[in-house]
Amino acid sequence: MAQATTGGGGGGSVQEPSYGAVARACHWLTVALLLAIVPLGLVMGDLPRGRLQNAFFLTHESLGLTVFGLTALRLLWRLARPPLPATARGPLERRASGAVHALLYLLLLLMPATGYLFVAFSGIGLHYFGLVEVPALVAKAKPRAELALFVHANLQWAIYALVAIHVAAALYHYRRGDGVLLRMLPARRRPR
Repeated sequence: MAQATTGGGGGGSVQEPSYGAVARACHWLTVALLLAIVPLGLVMGDLPRGRLQNAFFLTHESLGLTVFGLTALRLLWRLARPPLPATARGPLERRASGAVHALLYLLLLLMPATGYLFVAFSGIGLHYFGLVEVPALVAKAKPRAELALFVHANLQWAIYALVAIHVAAALYHYRRGDGVLLRMLPARRRPR
């Protein structure tokens, strides 16, 4: 576990353990993917049928599968590495932090899974970035496709809420000056 010199909005700097390069890369790659997936998902259904809409769907679906794989990797990585020491003040803050993180992981798996199920139950062929065919693990079933789409579309609100809480908590930690936010930022060289 690397050590990083950190500081917050409160002034002095603190020695705080930081997440490793793999954890930080997975976190920020997930952020970047979500910043692409969300706008694609919001506009692709309203586009006229054709090549542009197909490209948006293909990209949205492929990025979603990437998020699923990346989240699975993050969970495996987290299980293999001891967690950083808790910085929460008190049991309520610790439980809230754990719940938000657990729910984010769960939703980052459920969103792509329900999107995949919608496509598979709809009988639509799925190709990862147009390169590899993704097998349909379920038979075509329109009512199940509609249910998967309903769940997928409505889980977005939970993702938005949890991401907002996560960002607000990161800013709160920055303002508090405890170095928590800086643990996930790219490593900086320490002054000699």
